[in-house]
Amino acid sequence: TSGTCSAGTSINYKVNGSITQSFYVLKDNGSTLTLISSSVVATSVAWDSSGNNQYGPRTATQKLESVTSSWTNVPANTYNESTGTATRARLITKAEAESVGCTTSTNSCPTWLTDSSYWHWTSTPHSSSTSIAWIVRPSSYRSLYSTGNIGNSNSVDGVRAVITISKK
Repeated sequence: TSGTCSAGTSINYKVNGSITQSFYVLKDNGSTLTLISSSVVATSVAWDSSGNNQYGPRTATQKLESVTSSWTNVPANTYNESTGTATRARLITKAEAESVGCTTSTNSCPTWLTDSSYWHWTSTPHSSSTSIAWIVRPSSYRSLYSTGNIGNSNSVDGVRAVITISKK
């Protein structure tokens, strides 16, 4: 596909032979698109069940892998996230969320990056404490938030899949 897709553009992508998933453009890299699923793909997910962010989001990455491993039309990459290895998808980073306008201020994130009921994890640990990570708050807040509940699998905590595909 020629041209440029703006962040927030809605795209339906056939992730395997039978499933089409809705995504939003995070970034148009010229020949590739970085997309984020339009909603959480799994809920009740801890960032890392150890409660310590020094290991990375192993628990969230493993859950993402189990949900997206059948997405065979998505190019295989290796997203280590400190050994919670995922092949087809990864978590959004705090920097990516910030690149589309998210801050810690209420209503700063674009509506397409927030979910109506669920918080969704970023892959970014908080630098000031080993028990805190960054999360995108739901549509009632629409902002980034640093939470210390990284070891808990709260029913409102989820993951959204970030994938990179060719524009060809």
